[in-house]
Amino acid sequence: MQEQFYDRTRYEVSDAVRERHQAAAETVVSRERYGHLIDGEWIDAAAGEDGVAIDATTGAELATVQSGTPEDVDRAVEAARATVEGSWGQLTPGQRADRLGEIADRLADRTTEIAKLDSLETGKPNLHALFVDCEVLVEQFRHFAALARSTDDGRVVPTGDEKRVFTHREPYGVVGAISAWNFPAMFVAWKLGPALAAGNAVVFKPSERATLSSLAVARICDRVLPPGTVNVVTGTGDAVGEAMTSHEDIDKLSLTGSRAAGVATLENAAQTITPTSLELGGKSPNIVFPDADLEQAIEGTLVSIFFNSGQQCTAGSRLYLHEDIAAEFIERLRDAIDSLTVGDPLAPTTDIGPMIDHAHRERVREYVETAVAEGATVAAGRTDMVKGELEGAPFVRPTVLTDVGDDDRIGCEEVFGPVLSVFEWRDREDVLRRANDTSYGLAAGVWTEDLRTAHEFAAELEAGTVWINTYNDLFDPAPHGGYKESGTGRELAEEALAEYSQVKTVKVNLGGVPKMG
Repeated sequence: MQEQFYDRTRYEVSDAVRERHQAAAETVVSRERYGHLIDGEWIDAAAGEDGVAIDATTGAELATVQSGTPEDVDRAVEAARATVEGSWGQLTPGQRADRLGEIADRLADRTTEIAKLDSLETGKPNLHALFVDCEVLVEQFRHFAALARSTDDGRVVPTGDEKRVFTHREPYGVVGAISAWNFPAMFVAWKLGPALAAGNAVVFKPSERATLSSLAVARICDRVLPPGTVNVVTGTGDAVGEAMTSHEDIDKLSLTGSRAAGVATLENAAQTITPTSLELGGKSPNIVFPDADLEQAIEGTLVSIFFNSGQQCTAGSRLYLHEDIAAEFIERLRDAIDSLTVGDPLAPTTDIGPMIDHAHRERVREYVETAVAEGATVAAGRTDMVKGELEGAPFVRPTVLTDVGDDDRIGCEEVFGPVLSVFEWRDREDVLRRANDTSYGLAAGVWTEDLRTAHEFAAELEAGTVWINTYNDLFDPAPHGGYKESGTGRELAEEALAEYSQVKTVKVNLGGVPKMG
């Protein structure tokens, strides 16, 4: 039986596009049918069912992948437990660092292949996949290789002469990691880098919508690490995700996904009191002051909302423009949008690729139509489909909406597409209140030449990351994570090691034992 993870059809694109994508796929898709990666082997699902990896641009089938079951999760957890208690668990921090460094070197040699897989399966522009996603992918493994070797293992607690007290960090053991489809290869490093550096073994579930690059990265890891250190079970959230988040023998959970997925994870993890880290959605404010460098602010706005076709949790989807510059800013922003290339993600000049699929395209479209019905004005975009050879692919053109109310649906909910809502402001305290008036708190942007204002706003904004005169800069190894309903925990930096390890306190008595009375 062949199970499709969601409804798909071959899209009506030109023969030239279809042939170009087929030729690209033949160079990077290494097998027609992928199994789960468990204990160093490609293994069939217990129920014998398949899912499908689909080209986001053409709708063509790239390969079949396993549709996993709870039994498959059990096998993966068993393999992870054995290796963390055996070969992997016996390595020193320095030895773990060497392995992570070797993984980084091998990945660096394969970035062209990995980027192409992501462009095919997600519609991500290849230029971005190669020089953003894959750069972060490799750097994360290098960063955590260094941290594995150099991070303090614990501390000595000051005491009197008759006691010695110290702490020690230990791995949890088996980590269950669940990832999203918008940055599939990069998110593998976000999870595996710190988890492995801390000494854990991992059971990894990629999104059913984007699987192939995750499998490619995991296979490279598996060739360097003891079998069973990294295991991958592919399939749906209802089957594999549910089994992982409620598994009694998984010691730590980490998820990147939607708010709904985060809530489901917490509910399941609560039954076993399993520690959980979450990186969820966002509705991030991007605030432009009247003294801002408009050229830089406009370029930063493009990056904030249209990078990855808007399919990003950090998207600066709420743009707050001071009323003195709003009209000029919107006019110049419209011109900048016109210069963007919407097209084939494999083309080197493409800035905006298709949505992940037609179902998601319709979801984004529905948000725009609802906003217009509620009174919003389309200042740019709204012509969803591209013409010519890509006409049948699931594109949404960059769209800018003005006259949006703070309480309108599109002003409150995460759209996850290239749709920007514009708000005007006059009073500083008022715009700060409006920017914070959201259940999310993943990121925020501030554009001003006044550093006092910038620092004041950064201190008051309720967001895990605040960018000043830039946006979406995640290249530096600084902690990343959310406030409020955008999640818990941190990734990308040294703070992530704390998410994948637990502290043991050891107290040594060198004197007499206290008496009862």
